[in-house]
Amino acid sequence: MAKPLAAWILAVAVGSFAAGLVVGFAVPDVLAAPAALQGPETYARNLADKYGLTPQQHQRLLMVLEDGERRELEILKRANWSQLPPALRGERLEANRKTEQRIRFVLDERQRALYDRDSRPGGSSSADAGRPNNR
Repeated sequence: MAKPLAAWILAVAVGSFAAGLVVGFAVPDVLAAPAALQGPETYARNLADKYGLTPQQHQRLLMVLEDGERRELEILKRANWSQLPPALRGERLEANRKTEQRIRFVLDERQRALYDRDSRPGGSSSADAGRPNNR
């Protein structure tokens, strides 16, 4: 019981941190002017402009921010399905559904039929060898 609660608290903390970053950095950008860049790039550019970073410092900062984002995503990916709030579960299902549609779009008719067969429960495991299991 303590482990799921701890994971839930961690997920809420990470989500709150991400929301704080978005509000803290997106709102001033929205009020100032539309930005073409997203995520770590926008934050790195804002800090570089604000503090007069050199191009080398900007690149290093961008690497740090991208690594932090990657680590946050890995924490969320490790969470058990039941630990995710319903809204996140829905978003993840929708993302998986879109990915499946895009995979099917890339395949020709014969490949799509094989992929569909292998994607059903009890299907061949040969196609599953190279696919991550996000279900």
